[in-house]
Amino acid sequence: MNEFFYILVVVVVLTLLWKSLKEYMAAQKDPQQSQQKDKQHEPHATKELQDVANKKHVSDVEAGEDYLLLATEKGAEAKLAMREKNNAKAWGLLQQQKSLFGKFATNEGKSGAESTALDAGVSKELANILRLDKKHKEALVHVIYWIANSKSVTKDQEGKLQAYFNRAKLSGTVVGDVMEYCLIDGVKEFSSIQKDVDSWE
Repeated sequence: MNEFFYILVVVVVLTLLWKSLKEYMAAQKDPQQSQQKDKQHEPHATKELQDVANKKHVSDVEAGEDYLLLATEKGAEAKLAMREKNNAKAWGLLQQQKSLFGKFATNEGKSGAESTALDAGVSKELANILRLDKKHKEALVHVIYWIANSKSVTKDQEGKLQAYFNRAKLSGTVVGDVMEYCLIDGVKEFSSIQKDVDSWE
C-alpha cells in the first residue's frame, strides 16, 4: 500500500508539473493575445485587479503542487540520511514531510481520513528509526498507526507488525489481537493508539 501511495504521489506531481509547463509555454507564445482575451471577458476590471486575481489562482495551484513535491523530496532525503546512519537528521526530515503532507491536505480540502492516511504513511520510516534507537514500544505505536490507517493490509505490514510486536515485549495482549485492532474500521488517531499500547504493557 505504501509503495502504491508513493507511485500515486509521483504520478500526480508529474501530471501537475506537465500541466503547469504547458500553461507557461502557451503564455510565453502569445502574451498579448492572452491579455486581450482577459480584457474582453472583464472589460471593467483594471489591470491591477486582473494581476492580483491571476497571481492568487496560480499561487493556490502552485502551493498544492509544491507541498506534495516537497513532501516527496523530504521523504527521499530522509531515506538517504538513514542510509548514512544519521537518524537525527532523518527524523527531522520526516517531521517536515508530515507537516508538508498536512499543508497539502488542507490546501486540497482532503477529508480527515485522507489526511490521516498521508500522515500515517510516514510512520513506517519513523518506526524504523525508533527501532534502531531500541525504542521498541514507541516504534510499535508508529507501525500500528501506519497499518490501521491503510486501506488494506499487505504481507509486508503483517510481517512488520509481528516483528515490532515481538520487540516491544508486551504482556497484556497478543499479536493477533493487535492485528484485529488495526483492522477495525475508522480513522485511528496517533494519541489514541499510544494510550492503547500503554494499556497492553
